[in-house]
Amino acid sequence: MKKIILCLLIYTFSISAQDLPDNFTSGLNAYNSRDFGTAYKLFSTAINRKELNKLQLITAKFYSANCLLNLDQLDGAASEFESFIDQYKFSDYRESVIYTLGTIYYKKGEYRKARERLTYLINEYPSNEFTGTSYYWLGESYLAEEKYIDAEENFKNAITQKRTNKFIVNSIYSLAQVYEKSNNYKKAVEEYDELLAYYKDHELGPKSQMRIGICYFILKDYDNAILELNDPLIKQLPKQELIESKYFLASSFVRLKEYNEATQVYNELLANVSDKSNRDKISYSLAWINFQQEKYDDAYKLFKELADTGLDSLKSDALFWSGESKRYLGDTKTANDIFKDFISKYPGHHLASRAQLGIGSTLIAQSDGPDAEKALLNATISNDKQTRGKAYTLLGESRLNKKNYTDAKKYFSEALKLTQEQSELKNRSLLGLSVSDYYLNNYDLSIKNLEELRLRSKEFEPDKVNFYLAESYFQQAKFSAALKSYNSISPNSESLKQQTILGKAYTYFNLKDFTNSIYYFNEYLSKYKNDQNTNEYTLRLADSYFGMKNFAKASAIYRELFSKEKTVLNNDLAYYQYGQSLFKSGKANEAMDAFEKLQEKYPNSKYTDQSQYIIGWIHFQQNDFNNAIYSYKSLLNKYPRSSMRPIVYNSIGDSYYNSGQYDSSIVFYSKVLSEFPATQYIFDAVSGIQYSYVAKEQPDEAIKFIDQFISSNPNSKYSDQIFFKKGDLYYSIQDYNSAIRSYKEFITNYPNSSLIPNAYYWIGKSAANMKDETEAINNFNFAKSRSLKSEIGISSVLELARIYSDKKQYSSAVNVLKEASDAVPTSNRVPELLYQQGVNQVKDNKIDEASSTFDQIINYYEGSIFVSKAKVELGVIELQKNNYENAQALFKEVSEKRTDDIGAEAQYYYGVLLYNQNKIEDAITSLVRVRSVFAAYDEWYTKSLLKLGDCYIKLKDKKQAREMYRAVLSRHDSGEFADEAKKKIKQL
Repeated sequence: MKKIILCLLIYTFSISAQDLPDNFTSGLNAYNSRDFGTAYKLFSTAINRKELNKLQLITAKFYSANCLLNLDQLDGAASEFESFIDQYKFSDYRESVIYTLGTIYYKKGEYRKARERLTYLINEYPSNEFTGTSYYWLGESYLAEEKYIDAEENFKNAITQKRTNKFIVNSIYSLAQVYEKSNNYKKAVEEYDELLAYYKDHELGPKSQMRIGICYFILKDYDNAILELNDPLIKQLPKQELIESKYFLASSFVRLKEYNEATQVYNELLANVSDKSNRDKISYSLAWINFQQEKYDDAYKLFKELADTGLDSLKSDALFWSGESKRYLGDTKTANDIFKDFISKYPGHHLASRAQLGIGSTLIAQSDGPDAEKALLNATISNDKQTRGKAYTLLGESRLNKKNYTDAKKYFSEALKLTQEQSELKNRSLLGLSVSDYYLNNYDLSIKNLEELRLRSKEFEPDKVNFYLAESYFQQAKFSAALKSYNSISPNSESLKQQTILGKAYTYFNLKDFTNSIYYFNEYLSKYKNDQNTNEYTLRLADSYFGMKNFAKASAIYRELFSKEKTVLNNDLAYYQYGQSLFKSGKANEAMDAFEKLQEKYPNSKYTDQSQYIIGWIHFQQNDFNNAIYSYKSLLNKYPRSSMRPIVYNSIGDSYYNSGQYDSSIVFYSKVLSEFPATQYIFDAVSGIQYSYVAKEQPDEAIKFIDQFISSNPNSKYSDQIFFKKGDLYYSIQDYNSAIRSYKEFITNYPNSSLIPNAYYWIGKSAANMKDETEAINNFNFAKSRSLKSEIGISSVLELARIYSDKKQYSSAVNVLKEASDAVPTSNRVPELLYQQGVNQVKDNKIDEASSTFDQIINYYEGSIFVSKAKVELGVIELQKNNYENAQALFKEVSEKRTDDIGAEAQYYYGVLLYNQNKIEDAITSLVRVRSVFAAYDEWYTKSLLKLGDCYIKLKDKKQAREMYRAVLSRHDSGEFADEAKKKIKQL
């Protein structure tokens, strides 16, 4: 604490000089001349000679004690003052003496005695002139002992007693110090600001300005720290404190990565600092700035100089960082030599483990595995958590590169226990752990950690995070979620780009969006022709064309694939695939020949019975049921132990059913139930029996058969599923009352069955078909509440929405759809739920909300069929708003990309858009395309004819218009379209 010189009031006396003894008078003169030694001797002589009256004696003793105080003989002064207050309890000097005793004890560090005297003074003389100042010294005594609560209380009292406090500015400053020392930096700033507001010119003003800047620095509010430490008042600080403030100013610039400004301040300091200790610290800081700015060569030179010539306190740290500088320069040999030198010189240093870490990381970069791991394992025993975290992370990454995923996961898990919440190292560890879990097939854990990483650190390795998220979702067959992550990847790495294209291709393939799977398989095959799995991807490309029913293109690819790789076909699997491809490309006879040849050439192949089965299946598809039966029975004869016998019995039953031989079909369906009661094909067999009896107009016999099976097999694990078929049978023959009764009986008999939600759903469907909306809503709600996240739960939601929509309760429809989409965010059916939500918002005239919903589908669910549907709906909204440019882009994209009914709708609206803009010739071209490309879709074909008629009317070509309307009537002799066409003809 800043020393404060105590000034004592010199009392004057009403007695005349001639009344005073010589020694006493001379003593006063010496005291006033500040010759305290002579004054003390004179006062002592006067006292000892007993030449003074009582008042003079008291005064002499008072001044005598003060002489000792001013001579800094504190023990003597304290002794005489203590004697004074004991002897003269009613002296006018008493209050001053008690106060002075308190300050003497404070100076001596006897804080308890100081507080005793000062507290006594305040309590005994509450209105004395020293009250405020006494509180100040009480506060200082508590502050000296780090008793901050008591110190705060007394400094506040001192500030309140402003009239009697000679040290009001010091009190405010010390209160700020209390807050600063107790880590309450915001309140400290408030008090320093208070001081500057009223006492800026006081000697503590510049110091308060500096402390505000330092408080902001500690609070990590570096912008305000810089602002305060650049204040002109700082320049009034003493040299050493000015150096300190400059150092904090430079450090603030460093924290904000404003390295140029920090360097300028440090250079100013170097110019004004002469002692080596401070100069070394500044040079160390400049080296660190160079390191942060990736000026590793400059950093190395400064660190090297400090390591060689610096003071001991910095030499070790500088040596370590010179090694780090070399490591970042890529000079791994020199870096390793420095790290080894460091460990040799300073084995117990806190950076020794980090040096081991540096050796390990450089050796890993050199693919020196054993030595690298040895060094990293040494680093894991460091006392520094960050060093251990880095070591475990590098060990994890090393094991990950070696495909040792179990060890990698172990190391990454250890790293995560040591890393800070928002650190780069934590992100690396979490990504490594997620990748390890992915390769260990722990997809749920991988997804959980990757989603957390993506949420809290969007800028960290976004492509890798999204790639492994996509791959994890793909492995769980959550293809929409996988596609969303694939679409978020913008890879710079060619390898990642390659894997992303392939991932998209397979994801679209599994979503049965064959248009897009064809696009990405083609892109992959054109860019990566040397991939060893080209044949497999080409086969998937062919399958995609097959899925689009473009059999000509599919068969051409199959033919090319199997003809160019003859060596590949020389095995049973290749023959089987070849037969499959011929079959799928429509070359049925060639396929049957290939399957026959496979059985001849490879009689022991595992594909023989499957090949024979497909021969029967081909005959079945050709409606050649007799040959199908013959082929299936041949399979039973050739391969009596085949695992396919249950499905063969079913297929024979299907063949007899389709040829109208229902009794024979029942015989073979029954074989499945009697010989294989535990097979998965039992449901198909029951369905076959059910349909056979229905075809014979004997549905009761089907019900009886089901009841008999359940009675004969009471412990069958399939009994609930077989019983469920009773309701299905009644539903299929539109006996909805009986269906409801049967499903309710099922709920009663099998309350724990997984099919309970399905039963409620089909009760709802039956009730809906009977127009009993209340019953339907209740049961769909039961199904939804029981199993919202399942397929049947989502189907129930869609049925509920349809009923609400039919009742014009659009908000209810939207609410139930939104509840479902929020509950199943990764389901493949989310786009469908959102689409229906948007449709109902349109019906409810909430156009902005609908637009937002359709935008959400388009932006986040690329690849879903509902993206195209949403684009059409959004296009219609834009069309209604006369936003023709936006609408045109949407309609044109969908109509050119799709060849289904969605494409037909988009093409029609594109024509309407052109018509509305009075671009009649272009509108006719667009509408004619509906007729030529989308003729299979009657609704849009017919609407296009009507709109074409309107176009010709605009062109005043009534003859062509009449032909268009008559073309409508040739397709529809009654109904809405026919009525409109007749009306338009009459108008002509």
